[in-house]
Amino acid sequence: MRAVICLALTLVLASQAAFLSERQKRASPDCPEECTSKPLEISFVVDASASIWPGNFIKCLTFIEDFTGLFKISPEAVRVSLVTFGERAYSEDAFGLSTHGSNQDLKAAIASIVYRSGVRTNTAAGIRFMLEHHLPEIRQGVRHVAIVITDGQSQEKNETKMAANAAHTAGVEVFAVGVGHKVSIPELHNIASDNRHVFTVTSYDVLESIKKRLAYEACDVPSYPECEMDPVDLSFVIDSSVSIGKDNFTAGMDFVKNFVDSFQVSQSAVRVSAVTFGEDVNLEDAFDFDTHESKKDVLDRLQRIPWRHGTRTNTGAGIAYMRDMQMPKARASAAHVCIVLTDGKSQEVEETRREAAEAKTDGIVMYAVGVGKLGQQLDLAELNNIASDPSKVLTVDNYSKLNLIKENLINVTCQGILASIHAKGNRLKLQL
Repeated sequence: MRAVICLALTLVLASQAAFLSERQKRASPDCPEECTSKPLEISFVVDASASIWPGNFIKCLTFIEDFTGLFKISPEAVRVSLVTFGERAYSEDAFGLSTHGSNQDLKAAIASIVYRSGVRTNTAAGIRFMLEHHLPEIRQGVRHVAIVITDGQSQEKNETKMAANAAHTAGVEVFAVGVGHKVSIPELHNIASDNRHVFTVTSYDVLESIKKRLAYEACDVPSYPECEMDPVDLSFVIDSSVSIGKDNFTAGMDFVKNFVDSFQVSQSAVRVSAVTFGEDVNLEDAFDFDTHESKKDVLDRLQRIPWRHGTRTNTGAGIAYMRDMQMPKARASAAHVCIVLTDGKSQEVEETRREAAEAKTDGIVMYAVGVGKLGQQLDLAELNNIASDPSKVLTVDNYSKLNLIKENLINVTCQGILASIHAKGNRLKLQL
């Protein structure tokens, strides 16, 4: 008996160790190991105009200190330059790529920069100063990235666009970081090299939330999933009807949690909302994109959603709630994605088709995950009506097999996310 118990305990511990190993493998470090010492030129162009206020400017400098602290600063590895701007570029505070050759010296230099409270936001002047004074210092064959951080919009929009275009033409990979609610999203997209190089945060307090994604993008090292840290507002519309049963509903929610666990959940990256439905939506279980800010809180909330054994399958009501009540809180520049999880055909087929069509018209990328036998519980035509296109329909025979399609769902979801971000960014550029 002892031998059996020991064997069982060994198997349990091995299973737990394998699970933890898999999670650790999936959990990407803040900076890719191969990137910390790889030669790289990083130029910061930092807004120091009056709208920022001294406290926020200090928070911005602290973020830059923390970000550059991820790298080995040396003449042979990573080098950093910086210039601040307001009504002009403040050359008196600027330093070049070859000025500081260690992490300690760089950190001290960043901390000593003075807040100038500029009377204008002349972003173009900051970018041009970087091009004229820091670009000539770059080492041949070494990647050069510029990170522009601003909390507003420039008064000279065309000048900013032309300066950014000059940087792009010169081979500088430009990232645009917008802070707060007054920043011009279209201008950020014109500054950045492409639409995935745009970052937005609600305040200087949460700049830290973009540090990991910015490090991976600056190093040009892919994460997994590819869209793990992209700005996405992801909504789940989940069937809670009586045909599912409590055990299957629990398995479905475990699948949703495992899927969410693959992404970086934060207010600047992936945000999550959810609603369940039966004969109607279960309002008491729904939560919005801004309800939970951390992955742990989202996963805990998903864990607490109960099976409501609804007497009907009103899929259209769930989609309508998502579109009318949750997506209005989505970020304008984020990809808007909805995954519908259901085990059967809705009773209101036309309503489901109509609500899904309206969601797609609103720019929501729709996915349909069906559980059951096609032609029996599942109607492939209805799943195709829900999804944005047939590639976004995934099916399994039963809830125990959902994890078999997780990687496929992640991959096709990322494809939709990246396409949405690029298309949305291109539309935003035209708004200026």
